[in-house]
Amino acid sequence: MRANTSIAAAAAALALGLALGGCAATASPEYDARFGDSARAIKAQQLIDPAAPQRHAQQTPRSDGRTVVEAGARHVDTYRRPPPANVINIGVGGGSSR
Repeated sequence: MRANTSIAAAAAALALGLALGGCAATASPEYDARFGDSARAIKAQQLIDPAAPQRHAQQTPRSDGRTVVEAGARHVDTYRRPPPANVINIGVGGGSSR
């Protein structure tokens, strides 16, 4: 009976130690401080000019309500009556085979 109690106590102590180990401070604060730096560096390298939206923000042409409404109407009209397809068939059908 005494052996079972000591094994149970040892197992409980081990479980408690493992549970408290998960709450301990990280062993690598220098890695945690730089976590995600490589992903941010790669993202920054993909941008040619990060300041372009701010520099060119005022260069967008202004439009009034009438222009926007007419453009929307033309856009919807292209779905009702699509423009003719511009297809060039080279060497397809109609020829004789030798």
